Amino acid sequence: MTRVAYRHDDLFAPARYPAAPIPETEPLTELQEMLAMLRTADVLPWPDAAATMAQERRALGLAKLAGEQGAELAAAILDQTERLLAATD
Repeated sequence: MTRVAYRHDDLFAPARYPAAPIPETEPLTELQEMLAMLRTADVLPWPDAAATMAQERRALGLAKLAGEQGAELAAAILDQTERLLAATD
């Protein structure tokens, strides 16, 4: 009995992941656009809590790429999201 199946990768080999996609816009630009959209909104622009949380996580990820100014924008985005969430209760 052989221990290696044909055409199967080694289970313990490092995984080969594709390179991360290059963002179409700069992180600061995207954060500024997201903040502007939230400031003018009366209701959440996303359909449910999962989508809202995904956008919050995206803002935090972009903030890491954008540095200190990105962190300030992300905090403002989270504040605006909280404002809109409170309005839906």
